[in-house]
Amino acid sequence: MVPAETKETMVSDAERAGEVLGEILARMGIAAVVKVSEDEEQILLDVQGPESGLVIGKQGQTLDSLQYLVARIVHRDRHEADFGKLLVVDAEQYRARRRESLVALAHEMGEKAIRTCRPVAVNPMSPHDRRIMHLALDKVPGVTTQSEGEGSFRRLVILPKPEKV
Repeated sequence: MVPAETKETMVSDAERAGEVLGEILARMGIAAVVKVSEDEEQILLDVQGPESGLVIGKQGQTLDSLQYLVARIVHRDRHEADFGKLLVVDAEQYRARRRESLVALAHEMGEKAIRTCRPVAVNPMSPHDRRIMHLALDKVPGVTTQSEGEGSFRRLVILPKPEKV
């Protein structure tokens, strides 16, 4: 006979996350299938179905909320250092499309900061989105970035680097 706690750990985080997300979507009345894939860095839960637009929400806010909720449930008995792989909830390749548009926006705003020699502030956005823009501009010569504000009003500011004499 296998002890109960060993049985629980036999179910991988990926399997558990897929089950949890499927149950949440069912309770929301959303007909969808959750495809689970995993690599060395992350567990991807891809929601597929006719109502996947509802799962995405405005600017991915529903995806972010579902991702947070599923991660908290799957990792509820662990310390943050023991969470393991990053858990990502996606639908209709939204995350990849959003990343592409944020990188393009970052480069456009970076060029504006260089051209005008003035700081350029971007509208408030989620920590995930700000991070994408910070990383996109990290290697761009002539600009630096910082975040300003608090909570949901936190925004990215792109600053032109002073020219060296």
